[in-house]
Amino acid sequence: MTESLTNKIIMVTGASQGLGKAVAIALGAAKVNVVAIARHPKNLAATQDAVEAAGGRCLCVPFDLYDFDDYGKLFLALKDQIPHLDGLVHCGGSFDRCTPLQYVKLDKFREALDIHLTAPNMLTQIMLPLLRRSESASIVFTSCDMLEEDQNNWHAYGFAKRALGYAAAMWQGEHPDKPYRFNTLNPGRVRTDLFSRAFPGLMPDVVPLPEDATDAFLFLLSDASKELRGQSLHAKDLNTGENKPN
Repeated sequence: MTESLTNKIIMVTGASQGLGKAVAIALGAAKVNVVAIARHPKNLAATQDAVEAAGGRCLCVPFDLYDFDDYGKLFLALKDQIPHLDGLVHCGGSFDRCTPLQYVKLDKFREALDIHLTAPNMLTQIMLPLLRRSESASIVFTSCDMLEEDQNNWHAYGFAKRALGYAAAMWQGEHPDKPYRFNTLNPGRVRTDLFSRAFPGLMPDVVPLPEDATDAFLFLLSDASKELRGQSLHAKDLNTGENKPN
């Protein structure tokens, strides 16, 4: 599976910690050229070191996904540095705590929608010219259990994550005959800071590490998943073994 990823150029948001960092490092081990996007330069530098130690190359781009007016500048900065994008993985996110909807303040509601729904769709839009240059690009929206079941107290975070399934289907429906593809992936529960804030009473050692979910992301980014288009998928349902074709 990983052979088809060698030398590809793949952007990962939220790459400075948690799931995004784990995906970036796993891509490095597959000899991928990683474009790592996150807010904090110091944390990004640590990701770069880990990606390169794993065998890949890493271009760090400090960028705040809330700065929508600067998305065009981000594209202009990248279009002369990279020839194309073979993949885009949306792992960027932020969440304070679970709160009943009746108590959520307006600014927190908007922030959750912006980072988990507006940002991945607008970043996909602005990066589409680079994705079109690839022979077979894969865009992966990271979802969660709210896509499959009703859960209380997640307010705008839950709204946004559930909407991502529709977003991927819409993107694919608008580009039905193109070589690039859009899917949504639920990695399941993983041991991140976001999860710890949402479930403070749950012992962390019973939750899988982010690294345990990376095979599913690599599968969706590889040529082995070319037939999966516009789908909402769960990591546990994907056969990511080495018996998959390259």
